[in-house]
Amino acid sequence: MITRAFTYLCLLISVNAGAEPYTPADDEIIAKARAINTAHLNQDELMTLLINSQLVGQTELRQGLLKNQLQQRYAQSPTPQIGYMYARVLQREHQFSAALAITDAVLKRDPNHVNTHLLRANMLMVQGDFKAAKQQCLKLLGLTAMDVINTCTFDVLSQDGQLAQSYQSLANSITSNKQSDDTRHVLAEMALRLNKPDEALAHIQSLPLKTAPVSLVVLWADIYLAQGNYQKVLNTLPALVNDQQNLEDALLLRLAIAEQHYNDTSLKQWQNLMAQRVALRELRQDSFHASDLAHYYLDINKQPEKALSWAKINWQQAKLDADQQLLTRAQGASL
Repeated sequence: MITRAFTYLCLLISVNAGAEPYTPADDEIIAKARAINTAHLNQDELMTLLINSQLVGQTELRQGLLKNQLQQRYAQSPTPQIGYMYARVLQREHQFSAALAITDAVLKRDPNHVNTHLLRANMLMVQGDFKAAKQQCLKLLGLTAMDVINTCTFDVLSQDGQLAQSYQSLANSITSNKQSDDTRHVLAEMALRLNKPDEALAHIQSLPLKTAPVSLVVLWADIYLAQGNYQKVLNTLPALVNDQQNLEDALLLRLAIAEQHYNDTSLKQWQNLMAQRVALRELRQDSFHASDLAHYYLDINKQPEKALSWAKINWQQAKLDADQQLLTRAQGASL
């Protein structure tokens, strides 16, 4: 599952101020990633590496290295910033209990650590504890700008049965020319959930995809798929990476869907690549990508029972609106 929009906010603020989940081993990293000696990176350089690892084609290359280094450094010197980064890496692997425990420890040492409040709110929201997530957002009062607090709070409320109200409230709380990239990201996600793809695109069309996190690129692709502009997806996504084998599962899935709808020939480049990736994930029983696998068996290689199985695994991990809709679709398809 690609981390939702609000985690993007957590990382950008850092710059500016079933089955068991599959976890990458420390040595399971392609050659160019091994060349980086993280033992000599300072805290700021580790943060830069962490942020860069959210870009297209980069999300899994250094996950093992980052986790290993941050685990060691947190054990040696559990500073709030190291704790935040370590929890962020654990969150990526859906190790929410461990990540929440670390954020709790960080906030006991530094109650004003804004990034950790945001990260904790995001994890609580993903787990469906919307009341606690909202309370976590409100703990930011007096610590950061109201725009950040509003984005955090309305993002949570939108997942708790208040989508339309939250969308309008967030849009009205910040003038359009002063909205941060993070707020635009959240607004676009809300608009698409309201079945307003044109409005969704208007929120993010000025944001460069080359430097955007994967979650935003996935959202961008979903908007164009909703508009039926399959060629735009097929032309744009492959150009974001040098090695197409490094494309994230969620992006390969969108390319396969676009190809299936657009291509009337026998060519199935992206569908074949996605099939290979799915085979690998299934071999590893990789529940981290359960959402992508469920979508694959619903939209590409239609196998309702497999779709339902993976949708159930995904629901065990994530309980956002999109996860509920995925489970409902899979249940309907398997009848």
